[in-house]
Amino acid sequence: MSKYAIIFQKNNSIIRLPVNPEELEVSSSQAIARYEILKLGQIAIPTHMELTEYSFHAEFPHDKNHYIESSKDFKDASSCLKQFNKWRLDLEPIRFMAGKVFTGSKLVDSAINTLVLIEGLTVTEKAGEEEDKYVTFKVLEYNPYTIKVINRSNTSSNPKSTGYHVVKSGDTLWGIAKKYYGDGAKYTKIYNANKSIIKNPSLIYPGQKLVIPE
Repeated sequence: MSKYAIIFQKNNSIIRLPVNPEELEVSSSQAIARYEILKLGQIAIPTHMELTEYSFHAEFPHDKNHYIESSKDFKDASSCLKQFNKWRLDLEPIRFMAGKVFTGSKLVDSAINTLVLIEGLTVTEKAGEEEDKYVTFKVLEYNPYTIKVINRSNTSSNPKSTGYHVVKSGDTLWGIAKKYYGDGAKYTKIYNANKSIIKNPSLIYPGQKLVIPE
């Protein structure tokens, strides 16, 4: 039998393809953004690599026969399809491996070893071979990620305030920032907190009541 194996695994559940596909197609592409530049025309800028796709056709016999890859690891067609569908319903990635094997399903040289999602699974039955299954796989690389949840109940669109300052004749935002923060360059904090009444940070008027953020 072949010294090459294609294996799917999740935790302790393993499926080795009983018959290796004739070919395994690996598709990888780069995302490119296109822009129109005046007097220059169209330019292309690479942005990121797209997820890798793997596709192949595999035979799943109902019974052991002389051409299966490993009788020790053999699972009949129905059992394999049941396991594949269970993995898909779990909505979690599984490990996809392809490479040379030494004994059993132990890979010694993995050309492919990555987490994937089974995006497409098409099952075909042939006349006279109803219990055998011919399956077309479309497998997509899984890129792990984390989601940070922000508790908005503890946040506010308005900055916390240390109090208010009523503008007097001769005041400037720089001077007010110097008074409250010890640094006039922080006047932008006061300006940003009071944009509803300050249209120009260089122009403030006596009598205006300004929020002084923390």
